[in-house]
Amino acid sequence: MVRTSLASANRYLLFIVIAVGAVPLDPSDIVLAECTIQASTQVSVETASQLCALQSLALPLNRVDDYAPLIKKAGHAQFVLLGDATHGTHEFYEERIKISKRLIQEKQFTLIGIEGDWANVQLLNQAIHATDSITPIQALNSFVEWPDWIWKNQEMLDFLQWLVEHNSRMVGRTRKVHLFGMDLYNFNRSQQLVRDYLKKVSREVGSLAERRYECFSRFQHNLHRYAAAIEKAPALSCEQAVTQQYIDFIDCRIPCPDETDVRTHEIFFQAQLNALTIKNAEKYFRILYQTDGDVMSWNARDRHMLESITAMQEHLGHPKTLLWAHSSHLGDAAATDRADLGELNLGQLLRAQYPNQVYSIGLVTYAGQVLASDDYYGPGQMKTLLPAQPESYSALFHQLGLPRFLLFLQDPLAVPKWLNGPRLQRHIGAVYRHDNERNVHYNYTRLVDQFDAIVHIDNTTPLVMVSEN
Repeated sequence: MVRTSLASANRYLLFIVIAVGAVPLDPSDIVLAECTIQASTQVSVETASQLCALQSLALPLNRVDDYAPLIKKAGHAQFVLLGDATHGTHEFYEERIKISKRLIQEKQFTLIGIEGDWANVQLLNQAIHATDSITPIQALNSFVEWPDWIWKNQEMLDFLQWLVEHNSRMVGRTRKVHLFGMDLYNFNRSQQLVRDYLKKVSREVGSLAERRYECFSRFQHNLHRYAAAIEKAPALSCEQAVTQQYIDFIDCRIPCPDETDVRTHEIFFQAQLNALTIKNAEKYFRILYQTDGDVMSWNARDRHMLESITAMQEHLGHPKTLLWAHSSHLGDAAATDRADLGELNLGQLLRAQYPNQVYSIGLVTYAGQVLASDDYYGPGQMKTLLPAQPESYSALFHQLGLPRFLLFLQDPLAVPKWLNGPRLQRHIGAVYRHDNERNVHYNYTRLVDQFDAIVHIDNTTPLVMVSEN
């Protein structure tokens, strides 16, 4: 252990910080304890002292009610963002489900946007409202495109079943929880749903949509083939066709229903959002295949997420909203080295559009296992994470010796300036390339500028794939 003088000084410092009100927590939220940082030849006395001070700010997560301070702080926001550092991690789903349940029950959050496509997530929404003959497991099994395990897992199934029970107890549409997908994939299903809707409206508008979407037939309705082809032959672009189809919804050239007819208006809105997804997916893939298109396509995708959220806010009367996505989408991109390349993200856009109404939480890990692919479109496999890079935030938090903890980052008199880095942060999506991890999965961030709070889980386990039976 570090010397008693360090631990004693640390407790005395924490007492002063609390006494002057630098940490705005209730006394019941504070647990004073001996510093448990392990001294070693690799850690100087000064560094050990810094770690002790940081450890005193970390709130261990051991009990059901340990999230009470977080619910108190985040519950006032219009948007609470729950970002995971790795997509295929059981504990990240487990913790954000715990947080989401409490915000739903105690702070009246009634809308959840997830990093899934609009068309499939609508089936999940139907399942939790029990308005159609579809169960949560049947809705999850509609996710057949890679990477299906991100949503088709036991953790998500359990949460959906909880939402079914919760909604069954709520009276009135505004009190029930709604789910929506804010991503722009599943292009072909969205096309089919727009066609199906318009055929029921009239033969004329249905035929017009068929002709417009037929533009993609020469590419077998494959957006990768489409984008690669028009990069060389721009005249083949379908941009005008999909844009006009969406405008027809917006301008009511497709007859807009009476908004007092809730059911009819809901069906119209779903078709309109599918048309929006098609329009923005065409743009995303077209930009992706352009020279140096990575940053521009990323920005187009996150702007689509914002556009979807804005539409849902207006459609449902501006409910308090939870957003689930990777931290690279929900932490403020301006606090990362990707900003130097011109990259932005959803978290940054939301803060600009809704100032002082956003509370962001990042979830990070040091080591363990994760469900991921070796490469794009490969099967999901259990993979062992390398221990986090020594100069990363996760390695820093690992030294605190706490299995899992919550750390608030926006108490300027308490949070040390040195915590704001820049330091490395790991980000793993559906693909994990451990042989080139440092180059592929890390970038520099300033954590205090990026998030309002973080949850660190030192060792994590993979998602549990759901049975299709």
